[in-house]
Amino acid sequence: MRMSKFSLRFYATGLAACALLACEKPNGGGNGNPDEEEQVVSPEQCRKQVAARQDELVAAGVDVANWSFRDAPEMADPGLTERQTPATYKLYDGKYRPLSNHPGCSIENLYYDKANTTGTTPYKDGNNDGKWTGAGVFGGPNRAANHIDGDVARIPGYPCAAKEYAQANEDTSKPIVILVHGNSTRPHSWEKFLLPLGSSIDSSVEKVQFSPDTEARQQLAEALIAERFRVIAVDFRTDLIATVDPTGNSGTENAAGNIDHGWSTPILQSLVKAVMLNNPDRKVALIGHSLGVTVVRDALRRLYVEHVDGKPESVNPFTRVSHVILGSGANHGVSTYDSGLCTANPTMRGTIVCEMGSRSNYTQTYFHKPLNGPRDLFATPCADGDYAFGKTGQCGGNVVKYYTITMTDIAQGANYQDFYVSENASRIDLSDCSVNKLTTLNDYDTSGYFNKGFIANHFGSLRSAAGLKLVMGYLAK
Repeated sequence: MRMSKFSLRFYATGLAACALLACEKPNGGGNGNPDEEEQVVSPEQCRKQVAARQDELVAAGVDVANWSFRDAPEMADPGLTERQTPATYKLYDGKYRPLSNHPGCSIENLYYDKANTTGTTPYKDGNNDGKWTGAGVFGGPNRAANHIDGDVARIPGYPCAAKEYAQANEDTSKPIVILVHGNSTRPHSWEKFLLPLGSSIDSSVEKVQFSPDTEARQQLAEALIAERFRVIAVDFRTDLIATVDPTGNSGTENAAGNIDHGWSTPILQSLVKAVMLNNPDRKVALIGHSLGVTVVRDALRRLYVEHVDGKPESVNPFTRVSHVILGSGANHGVSTYDSGLCTANPTMRGTIVCEMGSRSNYTQTYFHKPLNGPRDLFATPCADGDYAFGKTGQCGGNVVKYYTITMTDIAQGANYQDFYVSENASRIDLSDCSVNKLTTLNDYDTSGYFNKGFIANHFGSLRSAAGLKLVMGYLAK
C-alpha cells in the first residue's frame, strides 16, 4: 500500500509519540474512492505482522501470554433472576445479561412478524416500526414502496428477535449473512427509505447539505437478496428500553433509548451460535454498523471463550466465519464519551460510552482490553488462518477477512466529519490483517433515514452508494 507524504509524516510522528497500549495510527484506507487500488492483505503478511507485534510487545515488557481475553470483571453477569426495571437499572446496566431474564430477548409485538395482528406495532408491510420509519417527528412515514419481504426468524436454539428476509433462490455456496444494527435502530436500518415529500434534512449535527432522495435506493438487505444470499438481521429490541431504564432526559437518564454491550452482545452471541449449529456446513459473514461493530466482535470473542472452556454445544466461530465487515465502529472510542456521559449517566446511555472510551483522547477501556488486546493484537482473530487471542492453531485453517469502512476526517485527528467516530477510532491497527477503507466526505446517506438525516455521515459507511458498493465487493472476495 502506498502512503502520501503527509500520511508518512503523520505515521512517523504518531509512532514516536503514542503510548504503547493506547496508540491510534493510520494504517491504510485509501482516499475514499471505491474504485481505487485496494489495500492488499494476505494470511502470510498478517502472520508476519502478528508475530512482529507480539515480539515488540514482549520486548517492551507486556505479558502477552497472560493478557486476558475473557469478559471484563466490570461487566460480569450480576447473577440476578428478576427482570430489570427502571427502579433496579443500576444493578443491570453495563453488565452482561443472561437470556434467561433478558428484557430485550423477546419476539412479542414485532413489526415484521406477519402473525402480529393485535400488537401496538402490528405487521403492515414489514417496515413500519412505529418510530424511525413511522412517526412524523422522526421523518416517517417511510415513502418507499414494495418493501423487501421478510418475517420473524424462527431458528432452533435462538429465543430472541431477528428478521429473516425471504430468499427464493438461495446460493448455498455463499455465506449466510447476519446484519447487526447500531444503537437506537432496528432491522429496517438495512432497508430502503424515502422521506415524505416536502421533508427537510436535519443538518444541525454534521452540517451536511443535500436534498433527500426522490427515488428509493437499494440498500444492503435488497442487494444481498438480489445476489442470492440468505440474510438474517438481528433485532436488539431498542423499542423495549423504556421498560427498563428511566427515560426522562438524556443527561442523566436514557431518553434516547441507548443499549450497551451487556444488552446486545448476548443476543447476537445466541443468534450466531444457533445459525452455526443449524447450518454446520455453511460459512457465516457478519456485517455491523456503529455499535453493531463492537457487538459483532464481542459476540465472536464470547463464543470463542465458550469453546475454549468446552461448554456443551459450544462452537469455535473463527473456524466458520468468512467475513467481518465493520462500518463506522468505535473500535477506539466515541465522541459522546467527551460529553461527560460516562461519569454523569448511570443508565445504558452512559455505560455504553464508558465501554467505548474517548475517540479524541483514547485510553484503552476495560471493555476493549480483552477485545483488542495490546495494540490491537487480538483484534483480527484468524485473519492469518492460525492466530487468535494470543494462541496459534485456533482457526482450523480458516481465514477470516476483516474490513472497516469509515468516512474520512476533514483534517485527520483534529476535525471529524462523522459525529460519533473518526478514522483512528474505527480502523483496526493491523494493516496486514484488516482492510481499513475510507469513504469521502460526500459519501453520506442521502435517503434521510434516521431522524431526517440527523447523522447521515455516520450512516454513510453502509447506506451510501459508495458504502454499499464496498460491502458487496468485499463479500465477493
